[in-house]
Amino acid sequence: MAATEDKVPFELLDVDNYATWARRMKYLLVIRGLWTAVTSDTVDADLNQKAMATIGLRMKDHHLATLERCATAKQLWQTLASTFEAKSNARKRQLRKELSQLKMGAAEPLTKYVARAKEIQNQLRAAGHDVGDQEVAWALLAGLPPAYETIVTVLESSTDEELKLDDLLPKLMPVEQRLTKAEAEGPSLRLEAAMAAKRNPSNQRRNETRICWTCGTTGHIAKNCEKAQQPGPRRFLSAIAL
Repeated sequence: MAATEDKVPFELLDVDNYATWARRMKYLLVIRGLWTAVTSDTVDADLNQKAMATIGLRMKDHHLATLERCATAKQLWQTLASTFEAKSNARKRQLRKELSQLKMGAAEPLTKYVARAKEIQNQLRAAGHDVGDQEVAWALLAGLPPAYETIVTVLESSTDEELKLDDLLPKLMPVEQRLTKAEAEGPSLRLEAAMAAKRNPSNQRRNETRICWTCGTTGHIAKNCEKAQQPGPRRFLSAIAL
């Protein structure tokens, strides 16, 4: 039995994984018949030593000093719990803040943004706060840029079952694909317009917004003004007529 248990992946206790580690550690102690050493005040010395050794073998080196200061498995368990409780609460507050302020970066791929939201969810669960998909999905949608507003409105107005985090990506991907395509086509469209203007300079002159100093109208400049070629009095009258 012990050989089979040792093959199960078991992350050693570190500084930010206590909540998950404690649950797995309890399961292991129960399977090995050692959990009593943690819950009882009076325990057989051999059982106590086995429980402490089992716990100690699944801690990183910087925690071993804590183990050596404790006389019983129960004292060790309580010491670890009190030590990590304050750290865990601070970590949860930090992660909750990150989730509430989640925003998609200007050049961030959608897949990376969704993965970032999932990672915050995983870290919250590891810290002992089991945040659901629905809450993370709302935070993810709220952090999308205005280009996603239509699909966000559709998803928020949906009367279907609660949003699943894994279902969001396929629904959002078409929007990102359209934005990527439009961005890629933008430079070529501007180049085409510039080339057309170069081929037909008269069109470019008609679109100018500079004001002619001779006649006061827009669309051309003084050197191209037809009224500038008129005799002085007629040109003056034309300007007054404007």
